[in-house]
Amino acid sequence: MRIHTTRTKTLRGAGAASLALIAFGMTAGGCIYHGPKSSEGNANKIRYNLTPELWTTYERPADVRNHLAYQSNANIRLLRADLGRAAMTDRPSRLTPEPVPY
Repeated sequence: MRIHTTRTKTLRGAGAASLALIAFGMTAGGCIYHGPKSSEGNANKIRYNLTPELWTTYERPADVRNHLAYQSNANIRLLRADLGRAAMTDRPSRLTPEPVPY
């Protein structure tokens, strides 16, 4: 009978310890919110890039590409004009036998 009493005390102690552990786990983890994962993922994407359709403060990716294409075309045309002026081929020679209306 004495073995039975010791065993009961041991079970009571283990039960009390496990109950205390469960109570601690519930109070410590009770304030943590584990919201739905899919909406949290979407919210993080939105927080990362609030304006996904814009590359600059006011231009979409297509606008940026159009601007770069226009700018490179203008730069090439201006470079050709500069080279023509540097090589002095932008005006006809004044030594022609007939008058040149330039």
